[in-house]
Amino acid sequence: MNTISRRNWVKGMALATLGSVVFTDLKAANAPQINWSVDHDTLLNAWMGVIIPESSIPGAVSLGVPAFVKVMLRDCYEPSSSALLQKVLADLPSIEKGTESEKEALFFQIEKGKMGSDAQKAMKTLKGLTIQGYTTTEYVMVNHHNYVMAPGFFNGCEPLKK
Repeated sequence: MNTISRRNWVKGMALATLGSVVFTDLKAANAPQINWSVDHDTLLNAWMGVIIPESSIPGAVSLGVPAFVKVMLRDCYEPSSSALLQKVLADLPSIEKGTESEKEALFFQIEKGKMGSDAQKAMKTLKGLTIQGYTTTEYVMVNHHNYVMAPGFFNGCEPLKK
């Protein structure tokens, strides 16, 4: 039976770790680029404003969730999903001049599949990413979920109780 020295084991683990880091970086460098035009950005912001609108608390657009959605679509989804979302956003009727109730009614129609299965799938993806991005923003986490970055405070000057 062959035995391995500690030195050889550490060398092997270091090489394996380095190889996985290099492979990950190369894979990320070859990721497809998604081109978002100004029109697509405007449509994305408008629909995200329907999903989580501005009120007494900031909405999705003002907290920067559109940037999160674009990064998630680029890094975590197939390019076809992003292309489908862009196509659906461009094909939907304009919501710029509608009232809030008209926008919500149109969104609910899309969610129920009355505008086609592609639109329903794209809006489901957009809604999920919008909610995920919104609920993980610093504002929501700190002000509504009472998130503390490092829980369990240490106070070194406290006397020990015996």
